[in-house]
Amino acid sequence: MRKVLPARIKREEKLEILGSPILIKETKQERRQRENAEQKWALIQEAKRLQKQGYSLRRIAKTISCSWVTVRRYLAIQEPPSAHRGKRPKPLDAHQEHVISMIESGESIKTIYTVLTTQYGYQGTYGAVRVFGTEFRKKKKQGQPFHAQAYYSRRTIRRLLWQNPLAEKEKRNAINDILQQYPVLGPFYAFLTSFRACVTDRDAEGFRSLILFEKNREDPLTKAFINRLLTDFQPTLHALMNEDSNGYVEGQVNRLKMIKRLLYGRASFHLLRIRMLYRSQ
Repeated sequence: MRKVLPARIKREEKLEILGSPILIKETKQERRQRENAEQKWALIQEAKRLQKQGYSLRRIAKTISCSWVTVRRYLAIQEPPSAHRGKRPKPLDAHQEHVISMIESGESIKTIYTVLTTQYGYQGTYGAVRVFGTEFRKKKKQGQPFHAQAYYSRRTIRRLLWQNPLAEKEKRNAINDILQQYPVLGPFYAFLTSFRACVTDRDAEGFRSLILFEKNREDPLTKAFINRLLTDFQPTLHALMNEDSNGYVEGQVNRLKMIKRLLYGRASFHLLRIRMLYRSQ
């Protein structure tokens, strides 16, 4: 997903005043970012054209003057890159709704910070909470709308696609929003939900059909995972058909290694044998 999604994905919002959309003039920085994205997409198209002609990765890299690793990444891209640079998510992003509700109930910034750190596991700074609270109170006083967390973080989207919480309206809307912005994730999301359903239900035949279908589809997002899975495909199917596992043996091996490290340089094999047999009897 790092190949497709930026670190922060802006939410799709349509703002209107008196029925007419807001026209925002493109800044110099935005124009430069758009031109860079167009140049990158042209380079990607050139790399794909050379690949169809039978050029190797190194020959393509030499032709377009870049690394062969970059060429391999370019060939996996299916749609034009975004012109907007993603920003790093902040620790406060996941707690903005809590901060807003506490501010509206009359709590002070110091109290809000204490509640966030003790009850919600907030690991950010006090200054971030103070700046956010000041901005929210200022816009509320001026009667301006305040959009809390007007973007999704890549970590949040990754968790939503895996957990698939369709019963919750807000999270379901977030998944739909992302799939509309990035259609290339549609087949990947379908494969992910089917994969998890087969493993949860221990459906070996459904799992076999799903993996073989995905292999024939050759999706760049799942191709490496499918190829690696097929190297141990039969043992994976056995794990779905049988409930037996080697978990007990692996636990004993882990215990043996831990005791061996504790006794290293201080005891002999005789004591190590006694320590191992003591718990197993």
